[in-house]
Amino acid sequence: MRIDFNNPLHKLILAGLLAACTLLLTIVVAIPIPQMSGAYINLGDVGVYLCAFLLGFPWGALAAAAGSCLADILLGSALYALPTFIIKGLMALFAAYLFKRMPSKFFFVLLLAGLLMPLGYFLFEAALYGAAAALAGVPLNLVQYAAGVALGGPVLKLAKFLKLPEPPNR
Repeated sequence: MRIDFNNPLHKLILAGLLAACTLLLTIVVAIPIPQMSGAYINLGDVGVYLCAFLLGFPWGALAAAAGSCLADILLGSALYALPTFIIKGLMALFAAYLFKRMPSKFFFVLLLAGLLMPLGYFLFEAALYGAAAALAGVPLNLVQYAAGVALGGPVLKLAKFLKLPEPPNR
């Protein structure tokens, strides 16, 4: 059965499945960041990009935000849940917008959209811990950013190769 993007139930089911995938990608590899209470490096950005690519806006942004936020709660990092919801939702929103404008430039889209992650967490942690402490987390957030781009690009190319359904209006 093909996904009918005009059917809200189909979109909701796919959004739920992709939110669950994002959650799993986030919690399966979760490496705590020292000196940052509740912060960790993960592979969830791959799920965020897949949500944006397969669902577009608004469904992709909501699925990415929900899956990432739930991962924070389940991993005991509830302090980061709301900022994560906002940051990952904005990443998926921006990625969906860029995918619509540049459908074949996966890595370029991921490079641009992914920058919202280290910037967003720096701003949150600067407000919480001060700029000096927040700067300490930037290198590790950049490692996560690089991993998301490096793994997200091939995953999206595979999704395109497998002819997974894409929203008609992304």
